[in-house]
Amino acid sequence: MAEQDHTETWITAARGGDSLALAKLLASYHPRLRAQAEALMDPAVRARLGPDDILQEVYLRVFRHIDRFEDRGPRSFLNWVYTILEHTLVDARRGAHRQIRDVDREAAAAAEAGDSSYCGLLDRVYANSDTPSRLLRRQEAVGALLASLSNLSDSYRHVVQLRFLEGLSVGEVAARLGISKAAVVTRTKRALTALRGRMDELGEFTHGA
Repeated sequence: MAEQDHTETWITAARGGDSLALAKLLASYHPRLRAQAEALMDPAVRARLGPDDILQEVYLRVFRHIDRFEDRGPRSFLNWVYTILEHTLVDARRGAHRQIRDVDREAAAAAEAGDSSYCGLLDRVYANSDTPSRLLRRQEAVGALLASLSNLSDSYRHVVQLRFLEGLSVGEVAARLGISKAAVVTRTKRALTALRGRMDELGEFTHGA
């Protein structure tokens, strides 16, 4: 009951424009959403993307369209996000949605590679922090990471995605974004600082029990 009370409070706040409340909702639901993504992904999508790649796009859509959500009961928010997940998977199958990371990898290694890339970013976010990432509850922390990443400005989110999730070099990121290498380095540092700040705001999800 206490968890449900939290959820309803966060939903009300999120509908009022509270991005932190929305991030808490997504982080709390992440294990269920990840399981749903894994269950619905067909082999063609699974060969190119991991479930967290899909959820990164889902969470971005949730942040952009939270004003469209209508609260119709206890499960309405989760069901709304499930619907967004289903639409995102349809786009992924069609190959028409270019915001989802386009990485070719073998189907058998997709989930492992996806996990390691986001966990690697998680380690980097907390590399110089007093909170060792080894103490984090990994799945909940990745959910918080995805929610926090979705709430970054476009310029910060893009540099983090290209640099750490797609694995591009500083020079490649500079060429892709049309900025100097020095600007990439500066923007990357600022993006990681901003991402860490958002993660720290979600401390109950990102710190070990």
